[in-house]
Amino acid sequence: MQQYDDRISLSVELIDLCLSKLKMGKAPGPDDMSTEHLRYAHPLLIMHLKCLFRLILKHSYVPEMFGSGVSIPLLKDKSGCVHDVDNYRAITLLPVISKVFEMVLLAVCEPVLESDPLQFGFKHNAGCNDAIFSLKSVIKYFNERGSSVFLATLDIKKAFDHVHHYKMFRSLLSIGVPLIVVDVLSNWYSKMFCVVKWNGSLSRGFTVGSGVRQGSCLSPAIFNIFVNAFIVNLRQSDIGCHILNMYYGCLLYADDIVLLSPTTKGLQLMLDISFRTACDLSLQFNCNKSHCMVVGKAAAVKLQSLLLGDTHVHWVSIN
Repeated sequence: MQQYDDRISLSVELIDLCLSKLKMGKAPGPDDMSTEHLRYAHPLLIMHLKCLFRLILKHSYVPEMFGSGVSIPLLKDKSGCVHDVDNYRAITLLPVISKVFEMVLLAVCEPVLESDPLQFGFKHNAGCNDAIFSLKSVIKYFNERGSSVFLATLDIKKAFDHVHHYKMFRSLLSIGVPLIVVDVLSNWYSKMFCVVKWNGSLSRGFTVGSGVRQGSCLSPAIFNIFVNAFIVNLRQSDIGCHILNMYYGCLLYADDIVLLSPTTKGLQLMLDISFRTACDLSLQFNCNKSHCMVVGKAAAVKLQSLLLGDTHVHWVSIN
């Protein structure tokens, strides 16, 4: 049995703080409990939650209900085809107590859950505007000095749903997440199952064998660590755009990847590294949604298509 790590402090104040961060007015999960049930309960409930969470960590075992979820499909484009499964996105309702525990784990592991600064997704004080500003700044820097920038935008097929659990746990251990927490997550992910709610009816339950847990506040940070390998491998190669010895060859926003290189040869090498990294992570690129483009004077030159694995990635115009 894994020895409880005394460095993991589960104080009443921490649990109360996590509970206070839960948004009210949300639909209840499969246990029919909502945030309001916990917020307006007797203060003694915090002590019971503390005992429960300590036992979970001590025994590396989560209750079966913690792995349950209710998935509700929502139509993306109401003017589109309602029979097209790709025109739906799902939200998942989770047990509210499991969400409190996730927030506690996130607070405990926050010091080590740090991804590369070039990853702009799911972060405080960083977002899409920062990623766009960085991209424009790199392009402007090179164009003003008479150089072109060659870019590749890469799309990963259903990245969040195809995360390999074993490789995800290995990534967490490699950055210093306590073993006791990874053991709990391993047990938790082995119990993930879901039902689909449609028109008030529930489907049969099915197990979820891959992907990060949808609707979880811990999943974004875990996903960032998982895909951080793309930036790590590209940094180590030192191929791509640099400004004053600072690397700007790869920008990530969650699962969206942009590669930047001052040469087509460099861009091809970066595509090769990205493809090998995706294979190592058991991910696949959607080549139909991946493109190459050039900004600068080289845009007037006809260029040969580059390769992403064995598939050609064609050049597109940004106009």
